[in-house]
Amino acid sequence: MKNFELKVKCKDHKGALAAVKLLRAAHKGILNQRDVYFNISPGRLKLRSINNSVHQLIYYKRANRASAKFSNYFIEEIQHQERVERILREVYGIKTIVSKTRKLFLWHNVRIHIDSVKELGKFMEFEIVCKTLDHENESREKMKYLKSIFKVKDSDILRSSYSDMMITK
Repeated sequence: MKNFELKVKCKDHKGALAAVKLLRAAHKGILNQRDVYFNISPGRLKLRSINNSVHQLIYYKRANRASAKFSNYFIEEIQHQERVERILREVYGIKTIVSKTRKLFLWHNVRIHIDSVKELGKFMEFEIVCKTLDHENESREKMKYLKSIFKVKDSDILRSSYSDMMITK
């Protein structure tokens, strides 16, 4: 799969929620996520637990830069999360662990995340799912629109992932 994504600092979650309401995005719930990142290269490998009931192994590759970027990813739902984590820890070692509470909203082919990340703060993320070439071509205009609705400043755009931020904090 492929998406076009942008992650930003967001001190004002109330303002972000007002923008979500303006878009009429569908609220899909609150997700408590624990992401265990492993030491691999190239790309990133994480084991995600959602609300301590759904477990996914996620591999993705994307550039680190302070702008929207395309990301190629693979997600596989798994059973026996503890066993898989133990094996991957033994093989690769743990790079870091990121814990967050995420409010998920859907608008067209866009996932809007309003995140509170333990030890890092408040953020927002837009992921435009690109299932077709048309989606890829439309994604830049859609991202511009979202940045204007949510009043995203260039200075708030993040270059790196939460996992990188945890390592450098």
